[in-house]
Amino acid sequence: MDEFLHFLERDLPTHIVCPHCVQLHSMSFAKNYHLLSQTESRSSRPWLACWHADLKSELQRGTYAEFSSTIFRMAMKAYRQSHETTQLLSLLSCGTKRLFGPGFVEQRTAAARIQEGSLLLREQRVVMVPSSQEIPLSWYSRGGIIICPHIWFPIMTSLHQYGIQIPRATEIEGYENRQGLIYCDHCYTEFRVDFKSYGKAGNAMFVTKWMDLGEGRDLRDHKFRSRFSSVEETSWTKVAFRRGSICASFEQKLESTFKFDSLLSQQDEENLCTQSPWPLPEGIKVSLIGIEPLAASASETTFRNTLPCSFLIL
Repeated sequence: MDEFLHFLERDLPTHIVCPHCVQLHSMSFAKNYHLLSQTESRSSRPWLACWHADLKSELQRGTYAEFSSTIFRMAMKAYRQSHETTQLLSLLSCGTKRLFGPGFVEQRTAAARIQEGSLLLREQRVVMVPSSQEIPLSWYSRGGIIICPHIWFPIMTSLHQYGIQIPRATEIEGYENRQGLIYCDHCYTEFRVDFKSYGKAGNAMFVTKWMDLGEGRDLRDHKFRSRFSSVEETSWTKVAFRRGSICASFEQKLESTFKFDSLLSQQDEENLCTQSPWPLPEGIKVSLIGIEPLAASASETTFRNTLPCSFLIL
């Protein structure tokens, strides 16, 4: 059956063979095969085998929530056929999404582009905290900061333990990131962490990452498989690529000229500054050591009362 489907696919430029569903998927109905689109629309359709495969391998953890192996392969086939890829790439991207919680405001964007025959991804998270907070890090990070399957910061303060320079609030004005890009040794990922003062409105941390997922011809390709985050499938094979090359290819300019805050629209900046962070939970202090409760009883009460119900996602 698999061989027969591949034979059919050669004459169907707008279809791909799904090895998990063992059937052809049409690019014309790409949204029907995009898990996040279907869950957000509360579709009642049965779950597809390719959705289960992505979830089992924790592929979104190795990329981001909007990514789909099926749409990836559709986009790359359309590109090789010189067909329009805008709609497919938009499914792998997202506009500004915001998360509000005690002591922070977070904005996230993601974009997908095809450059030189490879699918490149970029995700940026911006987290604003009150300017009065000594360390410009959020006390809370849903799931931590996941750069790739091999680099994960369970809490934001663990950035410091990885050697990333974190300025204090008194140092953030005019702060310059001297580390630049950091890259993973085991997959095609590079990232940077930057900080910016917005005066009384707050201080922001920017985490920007770029990923190269390859051509999408073969799901066994290491550029793709190195995104799997499940314990059984995570690859620790060493890779080699020129530092800054993924960022430069995505942005189409030298990585040294990339401005971390250039991705924010004027409206994004206004939202960050006007939707100021709610006060930090009582009894909580953020330091480079970690999250320190000032008083055990107050801290325990705050965690019980705020964690279940005080986060707003837009």
